[in-house]
Amino acid sequence: MNELPKISIVTPSFNQGAYLEETLQSLVNQDYPNLEVIIQEGGSTDQSVEIAKRFVRQHPRLFKLFVEADHGQADALNRGFARATGEILGFLNSDDTLLDGCLNRVALEIDPAHKRYIVFGRSLFFGNDPAKEGKDHPFQYTSHFDQLAIWKRRYNQIPQPSTFWHRTVWETCGGIDATIAHALDYDLFCRFSKTYRFHPVPEVWSRYRLHDSSKTVNKTRDTLIEECIEISRRYWGSWLTPLRWRCEISHRLYQRSRRPQAIQAVRKAEAAILKKAPFKAFLLSLVAAWKAPLELAPRILYPIAATRGWTKLARRFQASPPEDLCPNQWIGPFYETRISLPSNTVMIQVEIEIPETFSNTDFQAVVKIEGEASSHWKKKPNRRWEMEIPVPQNASNPTPVLITSNQYFVPQLTGENDDTRLLSLQLLTLQPTLDSA
Repeated sequence: MNELPKISIVTPSFNQGAYLEETLQSLVNQDYPNLEVIIQEGGSTDQSVEIAKRFVRQHPRLFKLFVEADHGQADALNRGFARATGEILGFLNSDDTLLDGCLNRVALEIDPAHKRYIVFGRSLFFGNDPAKEGKDHPFQYTSHFDQLAIWKRRYNQIPQPSTFWHRTVWETCGGIDATIAHALDYDLFCRFSKTYRFHPVPEVWSRYRLHDSSKTVNKTRDTLIEECIEISRRYWGSWLTPLRWRCEISHRLYQRSRRPQAIQAVRKAEAAILKKAPFKAFLLSLVAAWKAPLELAPRILYPIAATRGWTKLARRFQASPPEDLCPNQWIGPFYETRISLPSNTVMIQVEIEIPETFSNTDFQAVVKIEGEASSHWKKKPNRRWEMEIPVPQNASNPTPVLITSNQYFVPQLTGENDDTRLLSLQLLTLQPTLDSA
């Protein structure tokens, strides 16, 4: 049997002592026989150094600790990778964790002989945001252009803790740009994408922590996107290349779609659709398509597809990842997630409640487990609905769950508040029911 390739993981550490132990323990739990973990400690003033030293004492063959001042996360990572000796590389921030068995799967998936130099798996959010607990980080890679055109989806689609690459990639594309304070992983992956394809593996490999002091949480979505667009510009190339023209045209359409008059046109079209005025909605949609072309799919075509159960089209037109649709337990007309099932799970418990807005309407909801309709609900006198659904035979784990409904509303259009999301119902409970025997 061939020896497993050596994997080097760099963990930059600075004043994250509250989370560092869990991060390092997740690396111990990999039980990967050819692993090197480089802890690049920037001189923390909390308990981080003591925690790191304890892991080095307990696992001297696994961990290497370097305590030295640095110029931030990017500098710390570059110092760590300069010391790395592995064939496969990756980095794990001091507040994230890897799931058991992740690195064994990485070693099998990376295969330079078949041009698989970069692989990435799924990552689940956890931490102090109940709305995103257990939800997927966006997970998709289509092409280099789509990696650059972040304005089209408004989120980074490659989960950094679950991304690993062959040393050849690092040597070819260069290290992390230390001048970037945020989105340094986005810059790195744009550079990688210019030369190599990313290969997604639809398995959960890591958990991505959200907490009040994290850099991502402390940036607004609009601010992050604008910073990422500036990063993206670096890789558009010369005006003599088709990629540059494609990026320029797409980005200018995005800018036009963000103008106030364009946003107003979309809102008028949305309002006509909600008022069941099809001819007026069609005419206003034409105006919206001219003024805000990039908003036509997520604001006009997506809800039409979602409320009719056209799954493939709804996925295609949806602009935001599903986890963005469920703060405070609200979900839209098309909601996808995955639920982890312990081995003794017998049922999946679902509880929903529709708003007062739909009390006198023909409201319907469908729950699908593993792509098959498991429960169909029509409005009853009681606006709350509870159901226990049997787990399908040979269900994957985590199990995909899809909830669709035929009605939605936009709070901003009804004058309730400035929330522009498409909302249908409250998802009060979605959890496994365990066998008590």
